[in-house]
Amino acid sequence: MNKRKRHVILYTIAALIVLLANFPIIFIVFTSFKPLVDIMQPSLNLSFTPTLDNYKALFSESFDFGRYIMNSIVIATLSTVIGVSVSIPAVYGISRFGEMKKGVAFWILSIRMVPPIVFALPLFLILRLVGLIDSSLGLILVYLTTTVPLSVWVLNTFLSEIPKSLEESAMLDGASRSRILLRIILPLIKPGIVAVFILNFIFSWNEFFFAFLMTQDKAVTFTVGMARFVTGYSIYWGSIAAAATISMVPMLIMTILVQKYLVRGLTFGAVK
Repeated sequence: MNKRKRHVILYTIAALIVLLANFPIIFIVFTSFKPLVDIMQPSLNLSFTPTLDNYKALFSESFDFGRYIMNSIVIATLSTVIGVSVSIPAVYGISRFGEMKKGVAFWILSIRMVPPIVFALPLFLILRLVGLIDSSLGLILVYLTTTVPLSVWVLNTFLSEIPKSLEESAMLDGASRSRILLRIILPLIKPGIVAVFILNFIFSWNEFFFAFLMTQDKAVTFTVGMARFVTGYSIYWGSIAAAATISMVPMLIMTILVQKYLVRGLTFGAVK
């Protein structure tokens, strides 16, 4: 077998694997444009007349999905930005000061390992006590309990790759710790910050458990809103598919825009 035929076979196999892996996404997108009659067909029907009725139903008064999407955007963005901003100085202290480093990073990560249901009751009682049930601020604070530990653990790997000699040289020139962090450390760990930002945003964007427990009406996210398409009388399959399709758009746009930093950030430090 010559080289050209081998490449054709390999690319064909790769294309089939990619198609198989993305089949659920393709199926959801196709379903979102199907009329109800075609959706309820027992067979996989690819011949249908596309319609936007499922998308129109999302933004009707009965569902108000637009408000759910806006809540998710605000909550996911703020929880991610605050989580990363808090994690950067925290991980810098853990990584650079020996007396703080031992066991601290693992202890922070261990919080992320605990099942969310363990925190459900205490967090619910605390938020109810301070009046933050069904509020965006309350849900943001809950998400920080997950985004901060993950950010600290991942960024600690990036900081450990940066030699301390750079900071020592800057201190000889009179730079303070805060100036070193802003002018030297942050530019060097930019790929890691982007990778952590994406990972935390994905978690906050897709999270359902806490959003379902802590919200009722005002701060309902799109994941909880999608669950409301399942009623005691019927299941709105077309609306569910349309909502799932819309929910993928922000993540696709963000990933495409920061793809270069994301790939570098996820692989940084893997090979020394």
